[in-house]
Order: sequence, then C-alpha cells, then structure tokens
Amino acid sequence: MVIDAHRVLDFEADLEREATDHIADGIAPLFAIDTPAGRLALVVVSDSAGTATAVQFWADALRTGVALASPERFPWCLANAPCGALARRFGVTGPNSTLLGEGDALGAALDTVEDLFALGRVDTAMIVVICFASAGERGRAMALRLQRAGDERQAPDLTALRQASVPLSLRAAIDTASRLLDGSPAPSIAIAAGQMEETAL
Repeated sequence: MVIDAHRVLDFEADLEREATDHIADGIAPLFAIDTPAGRLALVVVSDSAGTATAVQFWADALRTGVALASPERFPWCLANAPCGALARRFGVTGPNSTLLGEGDALGAALDTVEDLFALGRVDTAMIVVICFASAGERGRAMALRLQRAGDERQAPDLTALRQASVPLSLRAAIDTASRLLDGSPAPSIAIAAGQMEETAL
C-alpha cells in the first residue's frame, strides 16, 4: 500500500463535535478523489473520543436534570461518533471503524487497511488520527490517504512507521509519523480558530 497524501492539523475546539467539524474542513482535500464511495474505507484512531463530551453532558445533567440535558450532545459521548460524522460528511459507504488506544492503535489502523486491501474490499483508505484538546493542550490530528499498490507501483516499507508508533502516546505518534512522512508532496496544514494556513513540519 502507498501513502500518497497526508495532513497534520492543530485545532482549538474542546468538544468532539466542534473538533470533528474543524478536522473535516482541514482534511477535505484528501477526499477529492475518484474512488467510488463503496470502495473507500475510513479508520478513525483516537485516545479519548467521547470523553470530553460525556463529561460535559453528565455535568449538565447533574446541574439541570437528565430531562433538560442537551440531547444533541449525547451521541457525541460515543467513541465512534467522529467516524460516523466524517463518513456522512464525505459520503464514505465502504468499511469504517474506530480504534481507541495510543501509538499502537495507529499500527493497528495500518494493519486494518492492509487487510482490507489484501481482501480486495477497497481501493483507497483514509486513516484519521485524533488527539482531542485536553488539559490546556490544543487538539492535534493527522490524516493519511492510502492507495492499494498495484504492480506498477512499489509499496514503501511502512514497518518504520508501525514500529515508531507503538511505544508512544498517540500525540507523540502523530508527531513521529509527521516527521517520517515529511518527504511527502502533500503540505501539512494547521487550523487555529477555524482558520487554515499551511505550515512546514
């Protein structure tokens, strides 16, 4: 398989719904491809999806009562909500899943995509790695677009990316992967307060 494009994003939003909107805006160029929706896979990796919204939702419920808690927030308490939102936004109807963990989850996402390619289920896959904002740290995300390697292309060895990610926190795995992919022709972009700008890694 070949990683043919990637993006790295920083964002300010604290809750998953708003953060996912910012991430979707930033990674939209990666979805500008001709792959049919059913031949496109989406794998979202996160270390804490649903946590911030769940804490806020139940704090509101304790303060106002469950009957008055914000019902639109409740689905965002679930870890797979960002994946579902991204799949809807970009019309992905192929396999999609959410993996929770640290750096090892990025390796598991690569394995998942490799398996889907080997089975012939998809032609293109997106891996979106998200560290939501917490404890004064901005959110950070990375999106990888992978293509199934045909006979005409030599797939790069992704062993270094897998091995480098395993012992790390997910945030550190994003930074390490960004450095390993630095030779990619895709620019990295940062999102701050909803504004996009290109940045060098």
